[in-house]
Amino acid sequence: MTVKELYESIGGNYDEVLKRLMMDKLVDKFILKFLEENSCQNLITAWDANDDNAIFEASHAAKGVCANLAITPLTKVLSTITEGYRPGKESERNAAEVSAAYEEFKKLYPEIIEKITQYRDGK
Repeated sequence: MTVKELYESIGGNYDEVLKRLMMDKLVDKFILKFLEENSCQNLITAWDANDDNAIFEASHAAKGVCANLAITPLTKVLSTITEGYRPGKESERNAAEVSAAYEEFKKLYPEIIEKITQYRDGK
């Protein structure tokens, strides 16, 4: 499997990340580093602790990482969570929408990690 095929399998935008990183070798390097990145795990921990500030911080960090790597499906749900927990916007939070986004995140994140791990192990 190529890194482009990996991106297709996870619903990412390979062309976007290639524009940003400019070399296939760098796309490969940084998508593998995503396996070590902890902001998504921090979000799970914060959510379980029901810590609004930590949820915002973790989802915001994870959104940035996923956006930079053009992991589009995660970026989308993390954006919803981030905006739902943005300080000062609590009264505007759509709890059902944010909860649905988190449930989608919990489904997508392990699937994407598994595919990246399979990609790494198949190299």
